[in-house]
Amino acid sequence: MKLIEKTGRMYIWLSVIIFVFAAIALIFVLTAVMDNRLDEQLFYNKEVVAKKIKYDFPLTIFEEPEELNPSENRLYPNDTIIYKDTLIFRAIKGEGDDEFEKYRQLTAYETLHGKRYKIVTRNSLVRNQDFIWVIVLNTFIIIGLLLAGLFIVNTQISKKLWQPFYTNLGNLKDFSIQDQERIALEPSDIDEFKELNSSIKNLTQKLQSDYNTLKQFSENASHEMQTPLAVMLSKIELLLQSNKLDAEQSTQLQAIYKAGKKLSKLNKTLLLLAKVENQQYSKTSIISIKEIVEKQVENFEDFIESKNLKIKTKLSDDTIEANTLLTETLLSNLLSNAIKHNVPDGYIQICYTKRTLLFENTGNPLNIRPKELFDRFKKDSTRKDSLGLGLAIVKQICDVNNWQLSYTCRKNIHKIVVIFNSDEFL
Repeated sequence: MKLIEKTGRMYIWLSVIIFVFAAIALIFVLTAVMDNRLDEQLFYNKEVVAKKIKYDFPLTIFEEPEELNPSENRLYPNDTIIYKDTLIFRAIKGEGDDEFEKYRQLTAYETLHGKRYKIVTRNSLVRNQDFIWVIVLNTFIIIGLLLAGLFIVNTQISKKLWQPFYTNLGNLKDFSIQDQERIALEPSDIDEFKELNSSIKNLTQKLQSDYNTLKQFSENASHEMQTPLAVMLSKIELLLQSNKLDAEQSTQLQAIYKAGKKLSKLNKTLLLLAKVENQQYSKTSIISIKEIVEKQVENFEDFIESKNLKIKTKLSDDTIEANTLLTETLLSNLLSNAIKHNVPDGYIQICYTKRTLLFENTGNPLNIRPKELFDRFKKDSTRKDSLGLGLAIVKQICDVNNWQLSYTCRKNIHKIVVIFNSDEFL
């Protein structure tokens, strides 16, 4: 949920709560005001009646006023005024309906001409209540329209104010540390956005600087290590060709030569991993998986024959868009892994459809946990010639390209599956 939407919903809920309490308070206030005005009118009517009794007695009215009975005299011995709401049964003329109608009533017990009288004046509350509800309804309609207008205006203003933020967020998503160009941010006159833009610029510049430093270090370290390693291996090869060496010296030199070759291979592999992690292989092209698999099978033909392995392939002609070197490395490592960890007279099956690449091979039971198979330097302890980096490179290549990688094993049948992105197929 976006911040503008969340803020808008909070405003709406807060307005609803305020409306409810405001409606209750407004009804009580209007009721109290109307009752007070009505009580004043009732009191005035009572005074008129009292004056008529006091000064115009006998009254020219339909019925003579009745004095208080003894029980009312005992209950109200002094002059008393009582206000209350009451219901009176009333017949509606011409409609044939009877109903109770709410009235505001004043009951006064007073002494006039030495006699105790009970004066009752009433006024209907129906019109007052209708008037209150009309006021409340109109008030809330006006306030509701006002708030709706303010909400729409506030939403539009917020979108305009937050536009630089969303623009810069999109630029930040498209930013790559491989590009030497600085990130372009839309300026804003809001202090918080200015501070955010300044922090983003400093952070991206630091990332670019660290990336370039790491890139140069990896390339320089690899180059500087490869040169003495190459010299060392060439000198050892010359010594091994010498006739002056005895058997023990020859054995020791061969061990040194193997260690040097392994160190050279490790150096190249770690450099490749660093380049893949730094996404230095961003150039893509149209690739035929079928052609690369067939080429790799041909390259490993001698190793396949040495173990008498059977190769089964089922390859589609569909192509993908990816980096050629990374794709070749991926397939080469998967095939090499299937050969190294296979058993004599086993088989390797390679299937490729429009979306899925499958490597299936026979082999010995796995000596490590399956979830550790793609970790660096995780390898079968029985194989001394393995660096434990082949499948780590495979995983890194898949991660960089957002490909799905999985491994399963059942009855010593090992399966590695790579699922490519659907939008890469052409």
